[in-house]
Amino acid sequence: MFLLINDTATIACEVPVWYWEKNLDTGITGHIDLLQVRNNLVYILDYKPDATKEKKAPSQLYHYATALSFRTKIPLEHIRCTWFDEQAYYEYKPAEARITLKKINTIEYTDDK
Repeated sequence: MFLLINDTATIACEVPVWYWEKNLDTGITGHIDLLQVRNNLVYILDYKPDATKEKKAPSQLYHYATALSFRTKIPLEHIRCTWFDEQAYYEYKPAEARITLKKINTIEYTDDK
């Protein structure tokens, strides 16, 4: 709330995002901690208590950026992904990310009565 009230770049907090990837038959849901607009770019900010040791943030934020881009039609080139804590700040361009998507095995339940 502090940033929403005091920072004109901050436009939203706790933004729900979701999308379904038909080719992989899987999806993602989550909440973006903060959204900011600075220098004609949309920044997705995610607080991580120990940002320096964080290993999953880049992929999580990539999916958030993809979902946000899909839902808003904002090109991925205009989005930046960031994670931070009180000591560190990391940022990257999701449009330049090298990613490999793979289907995750799912368990299907049947009713064997």
